[in-house]
Amino acid sequence: MKSKKGGLQISINAIVILILAITVLGIGLAFITGMFEETIGKLGQVSKSIDKQMREKMENEPGRLVLENDYIDIKKSDKIRTYFGIRNENEDEDGTEFEVSFVCDSAFDEDLTVTDIEDYIQFEFLKYPKVKRDDIRILPVDIKIDPKSAITTYECTLSLDDGTDYASEDLFITVTR
Repeated sequence: MKSKKGGLQISINAIVILILAITVLGIGLAFITGMFEETIGKLGQVSKSIDKQMREKMENEPGRLVLENDYIDIKKSDKIRTYFGIRNENEDEDGTEFEVSFVCDSAFDEDLTVTDIEDYIQFEFLKYPKVKRDDIRILPVDIKIDPKSAITTYECTLSLDDGTDYASEDLFITVTR
């Protein structure tokens, strides 16, 4: 006759190990979730403070378009976030949908084509934001620099189009090592 005690012992060990694994996993997830919530909360606060700062800047300046920074220094392979604000002075009751474009068309001290520059600098942003009449909207733009980009200063333009050339601002991006 075979003993059933050995099979039962393996089952109990498997259950204990499974319970311990689930407990450790739960503790690990709680720790990681807490870290992410704290980080996300801080990012939200930064965004609120930047939003407030940009709104104050737009209220004190007469332009329809304001950049957080006109001059940006960024290292090769880096990505940064900056902000721009749009003031809608159009009379359309429903608000206006603007087409946003970033174009870098020249580089100081370098003989680069527009195609080269477009490969070196990429912009990520909301392309068609809608802004209510007489309102200000603050939007982020992520700027990413290619590792192969030339170390120089690039002249770029942020443009808003609503069927007309609504507004534009120059932006200078200096790529460093």
